[in-house]
Amino acid sequence: MTFPYALLRVGFPYLTTLACKRITDFPMDLAIGKDGLIYVLCTAPIRVITFDEQVVRTFGKLAWGRDRKGVGEDEMMWPIQVVLDGEDNLYITDEACHRITMYSKEGQFLGHWGQHGSKEGQLNRPAGIAFDAKEDVFVVDALNHRVQKFTKDGRFIMSFGSQGNRPGEFDTPWGIAEDKFGDLYVSDWRNDRVQKFTCDGRFIFEFGKSGTGDGELTRPAGIEVDDDGDIYVADWGNNRVNLYNKGGRFVQKFIGDATLSKSAIQLIKNQKRVLRLREMANMETEKRFQGPRSVRLDKKGRMYVADHESYRIQVYQKQAVPLTQEEIGPELKAPSLSAN
Repeated sequence: MTFPYALLRVGFPYLTTLACKRITDFPMDLAIGKDGLIYVLCTAPIRVITFDEQVVRTFGKLAWGRDRKGVGEDEMMWPIQVVLDGEDNLYITDEACHRITMYSKEGQFLGHWGQHGSKEGQLNRPAGIAFDAKEDVFVVDALNHRVQKFTKDGRFIMSFGSQGNRPGEFDTPWGIAEDKFGDLYVSDWRNDRVQKFTCDGRFIFEFGKSGTGDGELTRPAGIEVDDDGDIYVADWGNNRVNLYNKGGRFVQKFIGDATLSKSAIQLIKNQKRVLRLREMANMETEKRFQGPRSVRLDKKGRMYVADHESYRIQVYQKQAVPLTQEEIGPELKAPSLSAN
């Protein structure tokens, strides 16, 4: 099992937009089930939708307030990210309650684990979450500036990282992803970079720096890695998604190309004032990302972006052909796409 030596990048076109306000209010993250259902984690309850925008079910209780007082056992306050285990059970990080909340795919509350603190196994504002091949779970422990590993039922295994800006250190990390070899990629939010580690926390390399230029980052959030080794980063502060190759070299950016979803068309058609405002709007800004929080991939090479402040999911389709070393020339010192 290896990454392709190189890729013939055919294109990565915009495909469609899913959902809208009242269905997916402020989407934070999403997960895609084995049956193709899309579990959208909102700051309101979880919406389960199909690719053609049918709402299958809604579940999850949201508690309101500025502290944990009065938060029920089956409630969440600030849900951040969601992943699915092998049975499509949902594991959700709750930043305010410093815990992981679990639901079945049908929406049954299964419990939670996690305790506020800074000791081993305790959490302070958990953010990103990812399973490994054994279904142990990595949790980005944001305000403890580390990554911790647990069993599915919350038993502490190990941790790595501390606060700082040197290799292997973090400053309020956010997202985490695992590649098919078990290596980990962590979006280092306040350091505006991505770091790669082995599964036991050994630093491998880093890429990215603060800025708005191509490949630069401003508060990177969600992160994903596909089977080609391509790395996708929700560049929250720059309102875009950046794509890097397996070595961390910048490839391209996505800034948003949204059309109206089917559900949005139906919603807007019933509101005369909204129709008039949209008729007067600058359509260039309407299609762009606004605060993208996460990026997720499915088995068909589709990229889903949680377009948080526009209440929608934008979807793109990867088109690439894997190449062997024999099929492509050697690397160039001064690369250019010019044929001359």
